[in-house]
Amino acid sequence: MFSLNLTNFNKEGEIFLKIGLPILGSQLVMYGMTTTDYIMAGYASSSDLAGVGLAAAIFNPAFFLSAGVMFGITPIIAQLYGAKDYALIKVKSRKFLWTALLVGVIFFTFLRSSGFIFNFLESERDMLEISTGYLSAISFGAIPMTIFQALRGYSEGITKTKVVFFLNLFAFLLNIPLNYLFIFYFELGGIGCGVATALVAWIILILFFLITKFSKTYRKINLYGKFIWPDISSNIELLKLGIPISFGIFVELSMFSGAALIISFFGANTLAAHTVAINLVGLLFMIPLSLGLCSAVRVGNLIGEKKLLQANYAANFSMRISFFLALINFLIIIFFHSFLVGLYTREIDVAEIAATLLMLAAIFQIPDAIGFSAIGSLRGHKDTFATMVIMIISYWLVALPLGVFLAFNSNGLFPDGAQGIWIGMIFGIIVSAVLNSMRLRYKKNRLKQLFNLRSNEV
Repeated sequence: MFSLNLTNFNKEGEIFLKIGLPILGSQLVMYGMTTTDYIMAGYASSSDLAGVGLAAAIFNPAFFLSAGVMFGITPIIAQLYGAKDYALIKVKSRKFLWTALLVGVIFFTFLRSSGFIFNFLESERDMLEISTGYLSAISFGAIPMTIFQALRGYSEGITKTKVVFFLNLFAFLLNIPLNYLFIFYFELGGIGCGVATALVAWIILILFFLITKFSKTYRKINLYGKFIWPDISSNIELLKLGIPISFGIFVELSMFSGAALIISFFGANTLAAHTVAINLVGLLFMIPLSLGLCSAVRVGNLIGEKKLLQANYAANFSMRISFFLALINFLIIIFFHSFLVGLYTREIDVAEIAATLLMLAAIFQIPDAIGFSAIGSLRGHKDTFATMVIMIISYWLVALPLGVFLAFNSNGLFPDGAQGIWIGMIFGIIVSAVLNSMRLRYKKNRLKQLFNLRSNEV
């Protein structure tokens, strides 16, 4: 049996650090780009900040619903890499790039026509014009973003996570001067954030292509070579695994985006405060999120190597560390919420609302981290459909209905407005964490039974 002891713990910790630190770095700098957009747009005006935040409420779910399909590449490649089937990795990865191109075109088309959504909102006209312009500008980065995600899934599946980190770090650093150029010098305001992001997307994709083609790091697989046409079977394999992942993320993000759309009815200041609070929560969540993504790679590799009990141990390790890191996030929010909000805005009304929402966010730090750790391990099992169903139940049937009810209640018995929406989100996140943890326990028991069966056969 693969027992729990200090040696195993230290060994697993070293592997998680090797795979996970670059993933964490990638997530932080990617999120840092969004944070930079919010901060720089906020210095332009509260309308620019609110406009970018409202546009992000459309862009982010659309990105994960489309480009998020590429997340299915990582567990496929991870299991093949664990089995040392390098030839098949090359063939499948090349075909997945065709799928990425098709999905990128769909993503671009949606963004170009998504402005009609704002016609249904009774919000400030300046804010809506900024949101529409932002989506129009960033649409030109849709295709490179999607192809980049496909190359990222291939790279992380073969445990080459450092390259992705350094590319994202460069993107983050490049985004700052480009933001300044378009927001302030060309006086585009929040729309300039979209222009800068689209330009960065193309530059980073070109660099990633050159690295995967010429770097010694990728020479073992040699991804490029003889022309390979796409085929239906590879597309179906990726879509079968990737659509539940992308749709599950879309469901979760739609909860946050739906919250932003509803909160927009309460004015630009309230929406700006929600944007600040949700961005801070997301930034703190990058550590447990990265741990979950690392768990998907690690568990997938171990299942591919037929090390079944060790795969269970890796899943347990991820869960324990996620709890510890979430506890740290909880304490950071409790003691430093006012300071953190002050980094985003100088407007007192916005800051006070954001600080209140951030205190509510402290409540769901632990369940959110544990839930995503379970989701990451389940991806390593190639088990994505169940998590999608769980997210639909948690966020669409629990969080949003409850949040809307509380937001518009005026009887004084419960917090209303933005606070009501956030309380609904808290309940949805807790339900998701419980159900996904139960699903992971079921999958671990299946691996344990399979291990015992093979042991008896031997």
